[in-house]
Amino acid sequence: MNQLCGWSRALLCLGAILCLSGGPASAQDKYPSRPLRIIVPLPPGGAIDVFTRALGKEFESRTGASVVVENRAGANTIIAANACKSAAPDGYTICLLTRSTVSINPELYKKLSYEPLKDFEPITNAFFGQQIVILNKDVPVKTFAELVEYSKKNPDKLNFASMGLGGDSHLIMEWLKYTSGAKIVHVPYKGFPEAMTSFKSGDVQLIALLVGNPDLARQIRDGEVKGLLLPGSKRSALVPAVPTFAESGLRGDETAFTPWFGMFAPKGTPAEYVEKLNAEIIAIMAGAEFRERFLTSKGLSPAGNKPDVFAKFLAEDRKAAAELVAISGVKLDE
Repeated sequence: MNQLCGWSRALLCLGAILCLSGGPASAQDKYPSRPLRIIVPLPPGGAIDVFTRALGKEFESRTGASVVVENRAGANTIIAANACKSAAPDGYTICLLTRSTVSINPELYKKLSYEPLKDFEPITNAFFGQQIVILNKDVPVKTFAELVEYSKKNPDKLNFASMGLGGDSHLIMEWLKYTSGAKIVHVPYKGFPEAMTSFKSGDVQLIALLVGNPDLARQIRDGEVKGLLLPGSKRSALVPAVPTFAESGLRGDETAFTPWFGMFAPKGTPAEYVEKLNAEIIAIMAGAEFRERFLTSKGLSPAGNKPDVFAKFLAEDRKAAAELVAISGVKLDE
């Protein structure tokens, strides 16, 4: 009898051990099973931040896993890139990185604390932006050709603002100067708020920024600022009166001048997690209401591709970025 009791107790203990060990294993089989973090290299409040938070809410409704957005702005997106690089590759940290982070910075800096192709796993290209060059309304020109002539006759009257050395807003203007011979002085700022304050006060006369910036389309429509031109050969529905590069006699290829924003994970994140993230993000962006509310109405063009296709795109985009950096003549140390 005592022997039977002993066996019973042993079987009960073994069952308890198996149950306990099976619990975590089954939890690990379901991904995601706990909150995710998305690192964003920009301050809160802008269109990119709003998109990311909306994406997080949709992700939670689809998977049950909550999402925390962590804004790590500054240093030409290098702060966010380093945070992404050093995060555990467990599928619970992903990052919204930009063209500056992945394509431009490696060409811009002599030494960089990360290497995009080695330190990140591509998940998907989320969307493209479209830049627009705007002009202070008091400058007495209407077209880019007139601006070029005016700048040559008044080489000390035109300045352009950028949101930092080597960023998209800087490189596109340097290319325009290089191509046209325009005489415009570069004035770098720490970020968008400072640059726009200077533009509104008249300290700088030109600036390149995303066409979907809040209230910009209205300001152009009401004549508060002049929309000068857009990269590429297709006009924007947000500012249909603004001519394109191609219409202005400039190179129509927009690839070299198009900002993009993609989702990445730290290197070593399991492939099955990357595939799951890819599928969920693409499915969310495919929703008509989500696309209209958080992308197309902001002047952002949804992308969405598989990780291997995104990786090939990154290799080609690096070449285009190298051309722009070479034209700008800028080289920096981190």
